[in-house]
Amino acid sequence: MENKERQIKDLEKRIRLSESALSLHFEKIGEIILAADDEKKEASLTAGLLKQIHNLDSAIKTERKRIDNILSAVERADEIEALRKSLTQKIRSIEKDNVSNYETIGRASYEAYKDGELPADKYSGIFAEIVKIMLKIDQAEDERDRLNKVKSDSKFFDRVKAGARSLYLKNAVSSYYLQLQRQYKRAGEQICHSELVMNLEAESVENALKPFKENLEGIEKLEKEDEKLTSETEKLQGSLEGLGVESNPVKTVNEIENQINLHYEHRMRLQREAGEMVSLNRKDVLAKPSAVKAILKDIDKENTEIAEMQELVKRYKAELEIERQNQEINELNKKINGFEEKISNYSIEADQLKEKIQAAEENIRKLEEASNNSEDEND
Repeated sequence: MENKERQIKDLEKRIRLSESALSLHFEKIGEIILAADDEKKEASLTAGLLKQIHNLDSAIKTERKRIDNILSAVERADEIEALRKSLTQKIRSIEKDNVSNYETIGRASYEAYKDGELPADKYSGIFAEIVKIMLKIDQAEDERDRLNKVKSDSKFFDRVKAGARSLYLKNAVSSYYLQLQRQYKRAGEQICHSELVMNLEAESVENALKPFKENLEGIEKLEKEDEKLTSETEKLQGSLEGLGVESNPVKTVNEIENQINLHYEHRMRLQREAGEMVSLNRKDVLAKPSAVKAILKDIDKENTEIAEMQELVKRYKAELEIERQNQEINELNKKINGFEEKISNYSIEADQLKEKIQAAEENIRKLEEASNNSEDEND
Protein backbone atom coordinates (compact mmCIF):
# COMPACT_ATOMS: atom_id res chain seq x y z
CA MET A 1 0.00 0.00 0.00
CA GLU A 2 2.78 2.43 0.87
CA ASN A 3 4.53 1.50 -2.39
CA LYS A 4 1.37 2.38 -4.36
CA GLU A 5 1.04 5.73 -2.62
CA ARG A 6 4.67 6.49 -3.43
CA GLN A 7 4.08 5.55 -7.07
CA ILE A 8 1.02 7.83 -7.20
CA LYS A 9 2.98 10.77 -5.79
CA ASP A 10 5.77 10.19 -8.29
CA LEU A 11 3.29 10.02 -11.18
CA GLU A 12 1.49 13.17 -10.04
CA LYS A 13 4.84 14.99 -9.87
CA ARG A 14 5.68 13.83 -13.41
CA ILE A 15 2.24 14.96 -14.59
CA ARG A 16 2.85 18.45 -13.16
CA LEU A 17 6.23 18.61 -14.93
CA SER A 18 4.62 17.54 -18.18
CA GLU A 19 1.89 20.15 -17.75
CA SER A 20 4.59 22.79 -17.19
CA ALA A 21 6.30 21.57 -20.37
CA LEU A 22 2.97 21.88 -22.20
CA SER A 23 2.62 25.44 -20.93
CA LEU A 24 6.08 26.26 -22.31
CA HIS A 25 5.16 24.69 -25.65
CA PHE A 26 2.03 26.85 -25.83
CA GLU A 27 4.11 29.95 -25.02
CA LYS A 28 6.57 29.03 -27.79
CA ILE A 29 3.77 28.65 -30.31
CA GLY A 30 2.36 31.98 -29.15
CA GLU A 31 5.76 33.58 -29.68
CA ILE A 32 6.05 32.14 -33.20
CA ILE A 33 2.58 33.18 -34.33
CA LEU A 34 3.11 36.71 -32.99
CA ALA A 35 5.83 37.07 -35.64
CA ALA A 36 3.47 35.98 -38.44
CA ASP A 37 2.15 38.29 -41.16
CA ASP A 38 -0.72 40.57 -40.20
CA GLU A 39 -2.87 38.97 -42.92
CA LYS A 40 -2.42 35.50 -41.43
CA LYS A 41 -3.05 36.83 -37.93
CA GLU A 42 -6.34 38.35 -39.01
CA ALA A 43 -7.39 35.06 -40.63
CA SER A 44 -6.57 33.07 -37.49
CA LEU A 45 -8.95 32.11 -34.69
CA THR A 46 -6.39 33.71 -32.35
CA ALA A 47 -6.77 37.17 -33.97
CA GLY A 48 -8.53 38.62 -30.91
CA LEU A 49 -5.91 37.31 -28.50
CA LEU A 50 -3.04 38.51 -30.69
CA LYS A 51 -4.63 41.96 -30.86
CA GLN A 52 -4.79 42.08 -27.06
CA ILE A 53 -1.11 41.07 -26.88
CA HIS A 54 -0.25 43.82 -29.37
CA ASN A 55 -2.11 46.35 -27.21
CA LEU A 56 -0.26 45.14 -24.12
CA ASP A 57 3.08 45.46 -25.94
CA SER A 58 2.17 49.05 -26.83
CA ALA A 59 1.19 49.76 -23.22
CA ILE A 60 4.46 48.26 -21.93
CA LYS A 61 6.46 50.30 -24.46
CA THR A 62 4.62 53.46 -23.40
CA GLU A 63 5.24 52.77 -19.71
CA ARG A 64 8.91 52.05 -20.38
CA LYS A 65 9.20 55.34 -22.25
CA ARG A 66 7.49 57.04 -19.33
CA ILE A 67 10.06 55.60 -16.92
CA ASP A 68 12.92 56.71 -19.21
CA ASN A 69 11.48 60.23 -19.33
CA ILE A 70 11.10 60.36 -15.55
CA LEU A 71 14.66 59.11 -14.99
CA SER A 72 16.03 61.57 -17.56
CA ALA A 73 14.17 64.47 -15.93
CA VAL A 74 15.34 63.44 -12.45
CA GLU A 75 18.92 63.01 -13.66
CA ARG A 76 18.87 66.45 -15.29
CA ALA A 77 17.28 67.96 -12.17
CA ASP A 78 20.13 66.49 -10.09
CA GLU A 79 22.68 67.91 -12.53
CA ILE A 80 21.02 71.32 -12.33
CA GLU A 81 21.02 71.20 -8.54
CA ALA A 82 24.75 70.44 -8.56
CA LEU A 83 25.36 73.25 -11.06
CA ARG A 84 23.35 75.72 -9.01
CA LYS A 85 25.28 74.78 -5.87
CA SER A 86 28.51 75.38 -7.79
CA LEU A 87 27.21 78.75 -9.03
CA THR A 88 26.19 79.72 -5.50
CA GLN A 89 29.67 78.85 -4.23
CA LYS A 90 31.28 80.89 -7.01
CA ILE A 91 29.02 83.87 -6.29
CA ARG A 92 29.81 83.70 -2.58
CA SER A 93 33.51 83.47 -3.35
CA ILE A 94 33.32 86.57 -5.59
CA GLU A 95 31.26 88.42 -2.98
CA LYS A 96 33.86 87.51 -0.37
CA ASP A 97 36.57 88.81 -2.69
CA ASN A 98 34.63 92.05 -3.16
CA VAL A 99 34.37 92.49 0.59
CA SER A 100 38.15 92.32 0.72
CA ASN A 101 38.24 95.15 -1.88
CA TYR A 102 36.19 97.53 0.27
CA GLU A 103 39.19 98.73 2.28
CA THR A 104 41.31 99.40 -0.82
CA ILE A 105 38.43 101.33 -2.44
CA GLY A 106 37.81 103.27 0.77
CA ARG A 107 41.51 104.27 1.06
CA ALA A 108 41.75 105.30 -2.59
CA SER A 109 38.49 107.26 -2.36
CA TYR A 110 39.59 109.05 0.80
CA GLU A 111 42.95 110.00 -0.72
CA ALA A 112 41.15 111.36 -3.79
CA TYR A 113 38.71 113.21 -1.54
CA LYS A 114 41.59 114.66 0.51
CA ASP A 115 43.31 115.79 -2.70
CA GLY A 116 40.13 117.52 -3.87
CA GLU A 117 39.41 115.06 -6.69
CA LEU A 118 36.02 114.13 -5.19
CA PRO A 119 33.37 116.73 -4.34
CA ALA A 120 32.95 117.40 -0.58
CA ASP A 121 29.15 117.75 -0.79
CA LYS A 122 28.85 114.11 -1.84
CA TYR A 123 31.60 112.48 0.24
CA SER A 124 32.03 114.51 3.45
CA GLY A 125 29.50 112.40 5.33
CA ILE A 126 31.13 109.15 4.20
CA PHE A 127 34.61 110.23 5.31
CA ALA A 128 33.61 112.16 8.48
CA GLU A 129 34.64 109.34 10.84
CA ILE A 130 37.90 108.83 8.96
CA VAL A 131 38.71 112.53 9.33
CA LYS A 132 38.01 112.32 13.07
CA ILE A 133 40.26 109.32 13.51
CA MET A 134 42.98 110.92 11.39
CA LEU A 135 42.81 113.97 13.66
CA LYS A 136 43.12 111.77 16.76
CA ILE A 137 46.13 110.00 15.23
CA ASP A 138 47.82 113.30 14.36
CA GLN A 139 47.17 114.67 17.84
CA ALA A 140 48.50 111.52 19.53
CA GLU A 141 51.61 111.38 17.34
CA ASP A 142 52.31 115.14 17.86
CA GLU A 143 52.05 114.65 21.62
CA ARG A 144 54.43 111.69 21.46
CA ASP A 145 56.92 113.75 19.48
CA ARG A 146 56.78 116.51 22.10
CA LEU A 147 57.22 114.02 24.91
CA ASN A 148 60.23 112.48 23.18
CA LYS A 149 61.86 115.91 22.84
CA VAL A 150 61.46 116.92 26.48
CA LYS A 151 62.07 113.50 27.96
CA SER A 152 65.86 113.79 27.94
CA ASP A 153 65.83 117.17 29.74
CA SER A 154 63.31 116.21 32.44
CA LYS A 155 63.79 114.89 35.88
CA PHE A 156 63.54 111.18 36.59
CA PHE A 157 59.95 111.27 37.82
CA ASP A 158 58.90 113.40 34.83
CA ARG A 159 60.72 111.01 32.47
CA VAL A 160 58.87 108.02 33.95
CA LYS A 161 55.58 109.85 33.68
CA ALA A 162 56.33 110.91 30.09
CA GLY A 163 57.34 107.33 29.22
CA ALA A 164 54.07 105.95 30.54
CA ARG A 165 52.11 108.58 28.63
CA SER A 166 54.12 107.86 25.46
CA LEU A 167 53.35 104.13 25.77
CA TYR A 168 49.67 104.90 26.24
CA LEU A 169 49.71 107.12 23.14
CA LYS A 170 51.48 104.41 21.16
CA ASN A 171 48.75 101.90 22.03
CA ALA A 172 46.09 104.50 21.31
CA VAL A 173 47.57 105.16 17.87
CA SER A 174 47.56 101.40 17.13
CA SER A 175 43.92 101.29 18.18
CA TYR A 176 43.11 104.30 16.00
CA TYR A 177 44.75 102.67 13.00
CA LEU A 178 42.56 99.56 13.51
CA GLN A 179 39.52 101.80 13.72
CA LEU A 180 40.74 103.62 10.61
CA GLN A 181 41.05 100.29 8.76
CA ARG A 182 37.44 99.43 9.64
CA GLN A 183 36.25 102.91 8.57
CA TYR A 184 38.04 102.60 5.21
CA LYS A 185 36.21 99.31 4.73
CA ARG A 186 32.85 100.85 5.69
CA ALA A 187 33.44 103.84 3.44
CA GLY A 188 34.35 101.53 0.53
CA GLU A 189 31.29 99.40 1.15
CA GLN A 190 29.04 102.49 1.31
CA ILE A 191 30.45 103.82 -1.96
CA CYS A 192 30.20 100.44 -3.73
CA HIS A 193 26.54 100.04 -2.78
CA SER A 194 25.44 103.56 -3.75
CA GLU A 195 24.98 105.54 -6.93
CA LEU A 196 28.42 107.09 -6.37
CA VAL A 197 30.09 103.96 -7.69
CA MET A 198 28.81 104.76 -11.21
CA ASN A 199 30.97 107.91 -11.54
CA LEU A 200 33.71 108.59 -9.01
CA GLU A 201 35.40 111.25 -11.17
CA ALA A 202 38.88 110.10 -10.04
CA GLU A 203 41.20 107.80 -11.99
CA SER A 204 42.89 106.40 -8.88
CA VAL A 205 39.53 105.36 -7.45
CA GLU A 206 38.39 103.93 -10.76
CA ASN A 207 41.48 101.73 -10.81
CA ALA A 208 40.76 100.58 -7.26
CA LEU A 209 37.16 99.86 -8.28
CA LYS A 210 38.09 97.90 -11.40
CA PRO A 211 38.35 94.46 -9.65
CA PHE A 212 35.09 95.18 -7.78
CA LYS A 213 33.22 96.06 -10.99
CA GLU A 214 34.65 93.03 -12.78
CA ASN A 215 33.45 90.89 -9.91
CA LEU A 216 29.98 92.45 -10.15
CA GLU A 217 29.89 91.62 -13.85
CA GLY A 218 30.94 88.07 -13.01
CA ILE A 219 28.21 87.79 -10.36
CA GLU A 220 25.62 89.15 -12.80
CA LYS A 221 26.66 86.59 -15.41
CA LEU A 222 26.48 83.76 -12.88
CA GLU A 223 23.07 84.95 -11.65
CA LYS A 224 21.76 84.90 -15.23
CA GLU A 225 23.02 81.33 -15.58
CA ASP A 226 21.27 80.49 -12.31
CA GLU A 227 18.03 82.05 -13.60
CA LYS A 228 18.22 79.87 -16.72
CA LEU A 229 18.80 76.79 -14.59
CA THR A 230 15.91 77.76 -12.31
CA SER A 231 13.65 78.14 -15.35
CA GLU A 232 14.75 74.74 -16.63
CA THR A 233 14.09 73.21 -13.19
CA GLU A 234 10.54 74.58 -13.24
CA LYS A 235 9.98 73.10 -16.70
CA LEU A 236 11.35 69.74 -15.53
CA GLN A 237 9.01 69.85 -12.54
CA GLY A 238 6.11 70.47 -14.89
CA SER A 239 7.23 67.57 -17.07
CA LEU A 240 7.44 65.26 -14.05
CA GLU A 241 3.94 66.26 -12.98
CA GLY A 242 2.76 65.52 -16.52
CA LEU A 243 4.37 62.08 -16.22
CA GLY A 244 2.38 61.39 -13.05
CA VAL A 245 5.08 62.17 -10.48
CA GLU A 246 3.42 63.85 -7.51
CA SER A 247 6.31 64.11 -5.05
CA ASN A 248 8.48 60.97 -5.07
CA PRO A 249 9.90 59.91 -8.48
CA VAL A 250 11.28 56.63 -7.08
CA LYS A 251 7.85 55.63 -5.75
CA THR A 252 6.23 56.50 -9.09
CA VAL A 253 8.81 54.47 -11.05
CA ASN A 254 8.26 51.47 -8.73
CA GLU A 255 4.50 51.74 -9.26
CA ILE A 256 4.99 51.82 -13.04
CA GLU A 257 7.35 48.82 -12.85
CA ASN A 258 4.70 46.90 -10.91
CA GLN A 259 2.13 47.76 -13.57
CA ILE A 260 4.52 46.63 -16.31
CA ASN A 261 5.02 43.31 -14.48
CA LEU A 262 1.25 42.85 -14.37
CA HIS A 263 1.11 43.58 -18.12
CA TYR A 264 3.83 40.97 -18.71
CA GLU A 265 1.96 38.37 -16.67
CA HIS A 266 -1.26 39.08 -18.57
CA ARG A 267 0.62 39.01 -21.87
CA MET A 268 2.16 35.61 -21.03
CA ARG A 269 -1.25 34.19 -20.17
CA LEU A 270 -2.66 35.43 -23.49
CA GLN A 271 0.36 34.05 -25.35
CA ARG A 272 -0.14 30.61 -23.78
CA GLU A 273 -3.86 30.81 -24.51
CA ALA A 274 -3.16 31.64 -28.17
CA GLY A 275 -0.71 28.73 -28.43
CA GLU A 276 -3.23 26.38 -26.82
CA MET A 277 -5.95 27.57 -29.21
CA VAL A 278 -3.73 26.77 -32.20
CA SER A 279 -2.93 23.39 -30.66
CA LEU A 280 -6.65 22.60 -30.41
CA ASN A 281 -7.40 23.87 -33.93
CA ARG A 282 -4.81 22.20 -36.18
CA LYS A 283 -6.53 23.54 -39.33
CA ASP A 284 -5.88 27.12 -38.24
CA VAL A 285 -3.75 29.08 -40.71
CA LEU A 286 -1.16 29.71 -37.99
CA ALA A 287 -0.79 25.97 -37.32
CA LYS A 288 0.77 25.38 -40.77
CA PRO A 289 4.39 26.58 -40.29
CA SER A 290 6.92 23.75 -39.79
CA ALA A 291 8.18 25.26 -36.53
CA VAL A 292 4.64 25.18 -35.10
CA LYS A 293 4.06 21.62 -36.37
CA ALA A 294 7.24 20.42 -34.65
CA ILE A 295 6.04 21.87 -31.34
CA LEU A 296 2.57 20.38 -31.88
CA LYS A 297 4.18 16.93 -32.15
CA ASP A 298 5.88 17.53 -28.79
CA ILE A 299 2.54 18.64 -27.36
CA ASP A 300 0.85 15.45 -28.61
CA LYS A 301 3.62 13.39 -27.06
CA GLU A 302 3.26 15.22 -23.73
CA ASN A 303 -0.54 14.82 -23.83
CA THR A 304 -0.19 11.09 -24.51
CA GLU A 305 2.24 10.67 -21.64
CA ILE A 306 -0.01 12.72 -19.34
CA ALA A 307 -3.06 10.62 -20.30
CA GLU A 308 -1.14 7.40 -19.67
CA MET A 309 0.12 8.62 -16.33
CA GLN A 310 -3.37 9.80 -15.36
CA GLU A 311 -4.74 6.35 -16.21
CA LEU A 312 -2.05 4.76 -14.07
CA VAL A 313 -2.87 7.14 -11.22
CA LYS A 314 -6.56 6.30 -11.59
CA ARG A 315 -5.79 2.56 -11.58
CA TYR A 316 -3.43 2.79 -8.62
CA LYS A 317 -5.95 4.85 -6.69
CA ALA A 318 -8.67 2.29 -7.48
CA GLU A 319 -6.38 -0.53 -6.31
CA LEU A 320 -5.58 1.46 -3.19
CA GLU A 321 -9.26 1.97 -2.57
CA ILE A 322 -9.92 -1.75 -3.02
CA GLU A 323 -7.14 -2.52 -0.54
CA ARG A 324 -8.59 0.00 1.87
CA GLN A 325 -12.09 -1.49 1.45
CA ASN A 326 -10.73 -5.02 1.98
CA GLN A 327 -8.88 -3.88 5.07
CA GLU A 328 -12.05 -2.25 6.32
CA ILE A 329 -14.05 -5.45 5.59
CA ASN A 330 -11.42 -7.52 7.42
CA GLU A 331 -11.60 -5.18 10.37
CA LEU A 332 -15.39 -5.40 10.38
CA ASN A 333 -15.27 -9.21 10.14
CA LYS A 334 -12.89 -9.26 13.07
CA LYS A 335 -15.32 -7.15 15.06
CA ILE A 336 -18.22 -9.37 14.03
CA ASN A 337 -16.31 -12.48 15.05
CA GLY A 338 -15.55 -10.84 18.35
CA PHE A 339 -19.19 -10.01 18.83
CA GLU A 340 -20.23 -13.59 17.88
CA GLU A 341 -17.71 -15.05 20.35
CA LYS A 342 -19.06 -12.76 23.05
CA ILE A 343 -22.65 -13.78 22.16
CA SER A 344 -21.67 -17.47 22.38
CA ASN A 345 -20.13 -16.90 25.79
CA TYR A 346 -23.23 -15.00 26.88
CA SER A 347 -25.44 -17.93 25.67
CA ILE A 348 -23.46 -20.47 27.76
CA GLU A 349 -23.67 -18.20 30.78
CA ALA A 350 -27.43 -17.85 30.18
CA ASP A 351 -27.92 -21.65 30.09
CA GLN A 352 -25.97 -21.99 33.32
CA LEU A 353 -28.11 -19.31 34.91
CA LYS A 354 -31.25 -21.08 33.71
CA GLU A 355 -30.07 -24.34 35.33
CA LYS A 356 -29.41 -22.52 38.59
CA ILE A 357 -32.82 -20.90 38.41
CA GLN A 358 -34.47 -24.27 37.79
CA ALA A 359 -32.56 -25.83 40.70
CA ALA A 360 -33.59 -22.97 42.97
CA GLU A 361 -37.20 -23.28 41.85
CA GLU A 362 -37.05 -27.05 42.57
CA ASN A 363 -35.70 -26.43 46.05
CA ILE A 364 -38.45 -23.88 46.68
CA ARG A 365 -41.07 -26.39 45.55
CA LYS A 366 -39.64 -29.08 47.85
CA LEU A 367 -39.53 -26.66 50.76
CA GLU A 368 -43.15 -25.68 50.16
CA GLU A 369 -44.22 -29.37 50.09
CA ALA A 370 -42.35 -30.03 53.31
CA SER A 371 -44.06 -27.09 54.92
CA ASN A 372 -47.49 -28.26 53.84
CA ASN A 373 -46.92 -31.81 55.14
CA SER A 374 -45.86 -30.43 58.51
CA GLU A 375 -49.08 -28.43 58.83
CA ASP A 376 -51.22 -31.56 58.04
CA GLU A 377 -49.51 -33.57 60.74
CA ASN A 378 -50.15 -30.87 63.30
CA ASP A 379 -53.84 -30.88 62.49
